[in-house]
Amino acid sequence: MVPSNGQRPPRGLVQILLVAVLAIAAIAGGVLWYRSTTTNDEASHLVLHEVERDDFELSITERGELEAAGVTEVRSEVKTQNQPGLAILRVVEEGVHVKAGDFLLELDSSALDAERTTQQNVVNLAEATVVETRNLYETALIAKEEYIQGTYIQERTTIEGEIFVAEENLNRAREYYQFSQKLAAKGHINELQLEADKFAVEKSEKELEAAKTKLHVLDDYTRPKMIKQLDSDIVITEAKWGSAKKSYELELETLQEIEDQIAKCTIYAPKDGVVIYNNDRDRHGNEDWIVEEGAEVRERQVIFRLPDSSAMRVELKVNEALVQYVKAGLPATVRPIGTDGLELHGQVTSVSRYAEPGNWRKADVKEYKAYVSIEEESDGLRSGMTASVTVKCDFVADAIQIPVQSVLPHGDDFYCLVRKAGKWTPQKLKVGPTNTEFFVIEQGVDEGDLVAMNPRQYLASVELPELPPTKQKGNRLPGPPTTEESVADSTEPAQTTPTAATKEDQTAT
Repeated sequence: MVPSNGQRPPRGLVQILLVAVLAIAAIAGGVLWYRSTTTNDEASHLVLHEVERDDFELSITERGELEAAGVTEVRSEVKTQNQPGLAILRVVEEGVHVKAGDFLLELDSSALDAERTTQQNVVNLAEATVVETRNLYETALIAKEEYIQGTYIQERTTIEGEIFVAEENLNRAREYYQFSQKLAAKGHINELQLEADKFAVEKSEKELEAAKTKLHVLDDYTRPKMIKQLDSDIVITEAKWGSAKKSYELELETLQEIEDQIAKCTIYAPKDGVVIYNNDRDRHGNEDWIVEEGAEVRERQVIFRLPDSSAMRVELKVNEALVQYVKAGLPATVRPIGTDGLELHGQVTSVSRYAEPGNWRKADVKEYKAYVSIEEESDGLRSGMTASVTVKCDFVADAIQIPVQSVLPHGDDFYCLVRKAGKWTPQKLKVGPTNTEFFVIEQGVDEGDLVAMNPRQYLASVELPELPPTKQKGNRLPGPPTTEESVADSTEPAQTTPTAATKEDQTAT
C-alpha cells in the first residue's frame, strides 16, 4: 500500500510491524495448543466402558494333527530266540486298501521248518516211551493179580498137600511103631527093628512140622512181601508212565508251538484298512528300518498300521496354563487346514494327566496331550492333516460382562471403579468365569454402568478396605492367562530374601 502523498513508509517500520504480527500469532497459537493438549490429556484418562449383557464364551484354540481314531497295529508274533530277526520274503505294497483276511507279509520260516523236523522225531520217541511205560504198568497190574489169584494159591495148595501127606505118614509110622512095640514085647522082633520104627515116627513128625512151617512162611512172609513188591512195581511203572505222558505232551506242545510259529510267518489283515508301513526313524529323521523284502523283523515289532478312516480324531497339545479348562466331554469345533473352511463338530475324549516330554527348544513349556473325536464323516479328511481345534470350555447366556482390565484384585476380593456424578465409586464384585477378554459379573454392577478401563490410575481418588500385610502383594486376576503372562511366568526369576544392602537402601529411602 502506497500513501496518498506518494511516499513509501520507511523500510524499518514495515519490518517492525511484521515481527509484531508474527509474535502475536505465535502467542495465540501457543495458547490454543496448550488448551487443546490439556483437554486431550484429561479426556485420555477417562477411558470408560459401558457395562452390557452378552453371551459369554470361554474357548481355547489349539492346532493338532488328524489321525484315525481306530488304528490297528500289525505286529510280528514270531519268536526270534537265537537270531536277531526273520527276513521278509514277500510284502504287500503300501497304500493298498485290504480286507480282513487279505495277505500282508510272509517271513522266512526255513529255520523253523528244520526245527519242526527235529522236534517231530523227539515227539515220536516220546510217544514210544509212553507206550512202553504203559505196557510195563499194565504188566505190573497183571503180575499182582497173577500172584494173588494164581501163584500164591498154587503154592499154598502144594504145601497143604505136603502137610496132608506128612500127617498120613506120621499116623502110619505111629501105628507101625505101636505094633512093633507089641511084637517086641512078645519077642517076635528085635530091638534094632523097633528103633527103626521109632525113627520113622520121628521122621514123619519132622516132615509134618517142616510142611506146616513152610505154609506159615508162605502166608505170613512170602505173600505180604510179594504183594508189596508187586505194588511197588505198579507205583513205579505208573509214575514212569505218567512222566512219559507228560514229556510227550510237552514235546507235542513244543511241536504245535513251532507249527503255530510257522503259520504266523504269514501275516494276514485282521480288519479292513489302508496299509501303512511302520518305518522307524531315528532322532535326525532318517529312516532307520524300512519295510521291504530282505529286512529283518524283530519279535513283537510293529510292521503295519491299518487306520480306520471312517472314524477320525485330532491329537493336540494344550499348554499347561490352559489344560485345567479342557475336560473330557466338552464340545469342540474342528477346522481342517486346506479344506475351504470346512467345520466339523467334535468332542474332547481324553486329556493326559502327564506332560509330554520336552525338548531343548521348549525346555520350560509343559504341554499335555488331548484327543478330540470328530462326530461327522468327511471324505476329504486324511491322517496327518493339520487342523485348528476350538474347545468350548464354558458358556453363559445373556451375562453381565466387563473387560478383564477393569477388574481390580484387592486381597481375596475384586473391585471395579464406577463413574457416577463425576466421581469414582469402588464397587465390590462377585465374579464368575473369565476368558482373556471379559469377566462374567454375578453381582456388583448393573447394565449401563460406566467402569474405568484403567482403574489403577484412580486408586488415590478412592478408599478401599485395608488389607493385612500378608495380602498386600501378589494380587492377580484368576482365569486363563494370556500368552505374554505364560511366558513371563516361565521366565520370571524366583523371589529371594532381600540382602543386607537392599534392606539398607529401603531404609534410606
